[in-house]
Amino acid sequence: MENRKKKWYDLLGLIPKNLTRLLLIISIFPVILAIVLIVYAWRANQFDMAEVVAPLQNSAAYDRKGEFLGILSDAERVYVGWNDIPKDLVNAFVAREDEEFFNHDGIVYLSMLRSFWVNISTWSIAQGGSTITMQLARNCYELGGRNIDRKVLELAVARRIEKEYKKEDIFTAYLNRIYFGRQCYGIAQAASYYFGKSVSQLTLPECATLAGLVRGPSIFNPVDNHTRSIWERNTTLNRMQACGFITSEEAEQAKNAPMIVNKNRDRRPGSYPALFASRELSELKDVDMDSESTSSIFVLTYFDLAYQRKVEELCEALIKELESTPEWAKLPKRQDNDVSNCLQVAVMCVETRSGGIAAVAGGRTALDGVDRWQNKIKPGLLFSPVVNVAAIDKGRNVIRNNPTVTGTSVGYQSVIDMARKLGIEDPLPRSDDLYLGNFSLRLQDMFNALFLIHRDGKNIKISSIRKIGTCKHKLLLSNELEDGEKNKELIPRESAQLVTTQPPFFGDDKGKLISLQVDLPENQGHVAAKAGNHLSVFVWVGFDEANPEWYAKGKLRNILNQFSLKLADQLYKQAFELQEKTQEPK
Repeated sequence: MENRKKKWYDLLGLIPKNLTRLLLIISIFPVILAIVLIVYAWRANQFDMAEVVAPLQNSAAYDRKGEFLGILSDAERVYVGWNDIPKDLVNAFVAREDEEFFNHDGIVYLSMLRSFWVNISTWSIAQGGSTITMQLARNCYELGGRNIDRKVLELAVARRIEKEYKKEDIFTAYLNRIYFGRQCYGIAQAASYYFGKSVSQLTLPECATLAGLVRGPSIFNPVDNHTRSIWERNTTLNRMQACGFITSEEAEQAKNAPMIVNKNRDRRPGSYPALFASRELSELKDVDMDSESTSSIFVLTYFDLAYQRKVEELCEALIKELESTPEWAKLPKRQDNDVSNCLQVAVMCVETRSGGIAAVAGGRTALDGVDRWQNKIKPGLLFSPVVNVAAIDKGRNVIRNNPTVTGTSVGYQSVIDMARKLGIEDPLPRSDDLYLGNFSLRLQDMFNALFLIHRDGKNIKISSIRKIGTCKHKLLLSNELEDGEKNKELIPRESAQLVTTQPPFFGDDKGKLISLQVDLPENQGHVAAKAGNHLSVFVWVGFDEANPEWYAKGKLRNILNQFSLKLADQLYKQAFELQEKTQEPK
């Protein structure tokens, strides 16, 4: 039985079984790797490489029906060419982001192997290892979430970009697309916003500042975090020196340069909805823009453009009617587009159920760039509902028209805690000035607190933003609360309802419409509100700088008190009819 001629593969019998399995696995690995490379190469080929140099899109806001409201910055995006980019700016980004940029083919394999090992061991994207080309790849295309699959696809797309374009084109596209914070997309908007310059005028320390900023636009922002920005700038300068791009003397001189940011950086979008959405976007804490690779965003708002125009027309018509009366003969009036020193109005029409702002005006023209809802005011009696709800929440009695006695029954801390629940974050005094509203806070925050009380204490904050997405239609934020969240009570409903029966609130005979009218201290304006189940209208009327002589006889105060309530009433009636016809956006 053993007389058969032996074959060569009989030698495998001499190899231990475990070693045989290992050899089989090793031999299969190249096959698997080849299949993976083919698959990802095929997936990378599905992307249109023309997108890398495609025209840039402005970040923009749209109303609830998709109508264009305006761009979210004061300048159109400008594509900066390679010849207009300072050498120091190129060197700063290369030193900080990708030292071998001009030498590799889109991938630094040693860095990638190191990051892959860390990511596989932690089963996450704990370490990047991305080159500038790879960053451009995920900026141009939606490649998926932060996972291993996205990373491998990013590598494949980066290789395609390197084959298609020159290094100068790749770097230029990268610099024109990346996010620099403060709604600045691309180097042109960043140079203009932060330093008030064109890109070609940037100095060495300014180049280093912008190169460091992109590593954390909210953390290393020279406007919001001056000290951290200087630290990151100096770190970039150290890297540039280590790479041989600058001398030690140049590095030290740049480190000692003062950080001078542009003081005239206020954005002035062409409409109040765009101005309001732009500001609100910059204050959002729920969207991590720093980690999102997108060259622009869109904001879908609650505004209704047709409704907005009606509100603005009505406000201006009623003010002009007031200015034409004999009582206004010696007071300043609007002269064409000159609104300086004349009567101003701030209006906010809010869907009661959602808290979405359907129309807003921060003055008589958005061209002055001023949103008076952001003005600091002394609330006076406007703050008394906060004091009252704090007292009721503690089981104390509300003394009508006497917030000091009411507040004293629960103490400063209870009132401050209630104000914080209602979204008031400004510093508050620990004295009787707290009960009297004798301190400064933002007008919008005060009305938001009153709105929460009117909404039976439910967790519904006034907001213009409904959704935020990238230009590739990837959703970054949905500001719509689920029903459970909407019904969450920040304060007990019974407490809120009882407060709305106390001054300065007053209701109609049917109890379905709550009104409010308060004369602010120190001639800071006159406020009124009409709040129903479907719509809430808030109004402020006043002067940016009121002349005390105008108020000396008390006549103007009475006129403007009546006018603010009339304006709120007229806006409510017209807005309610229009709002009934408004369809929910898709």
